[in-house]
Amino acid sequence: MEWTDDEKWKQRLLRRKRWLKPLFEQVKPGKIVEFGCGSGFVLEDLSKEFPDSQIVGIDMNQERLDAVAEKNLDNVETMKADITTQIFPDQSIDTILYVGVLHEIFSLSGREKVLETLKLGHKALKDDGILIIQDFLKPPPEPVTISFKNQKTEDIFFRFTREFRIRNIEYEKIKGGVMLDIGDAVEFLTKYRPPSEGDWIEEMGETHHYFTKEDFHEVASEAGFTVKDSIKLLNVEDYFAEIREDIEFDFDENERAWIQLVMEKRM
Repeated sequence: MEWTDDEKWKQRLLRRKRWLKPLFEQVKPGKIVEFGCGSGFVLEDLSKEFPDSQIVGIDMNQERLDAVAEKNLDNVETMKADITTQIFPDQSIDTILYVGVLHEIFSLSGREKVLETLKLGHKALKDDGILIIQDFLKPPPEPVTISFKNQKTEDIFFRFTREFRIRNIEYEKIKGGVMLDIGDAVEFLTKYRPPSEGDWIEEMGETHHYFTKEDFHEVASEAGFTVKDSIKLLNVEDYFAEIREDIEFDFDENERAWIQLVMEKRM
């Protein structure tokens, strides 16, 4: 049975809701701030789970903040601001969340801006506070192969290698396909079928798979944090099912995973 786009979106929402369970288990009640809240997917469930907490959503997109307002969440307020700048006083927040947003900062400004952003979170967090990250996870370096089942697919791959603006994609041509690093392979597969040309152009300026687990731990330490807990959030749907009609690859679905890090201030 082939799912409609609406059904696929609902499945992704259900998956994300399952991912929020381990996040909520780590949240410290009080003042909770989500940096890069979007249209309020996380805020909505946070409001239900922590009704006695003060919850704040920060985003630069006013339309998304308006969507949050339409949800009429009693204990949630929003603020339009750049999350890479200082917004809150020092030691004023109990829990800070970055859910699916640090990869956008990396894409726009690189690793140093991610580090600067986490340092600002460190300053705003209370000494006994918690900072939680959920984001895409880049697999450890490993050579893998992709085989193309038709010329169109091969052409799309080589267009990707020419137009991806975040990093150079290195590959070796082999019979029927290419050999490349698994992080670049997963990056390509997640961008293979954008809805429109405009979406393709946008995706060429954004990386999802930018940090390995070791990279996350390193930047957390540089920002002054100790990683209290670090888990891999596995996919619960076959994201690549349709792509396999055009492409063969020698790694499994769980390589397109997320990571959750729970971080405490290092005193």
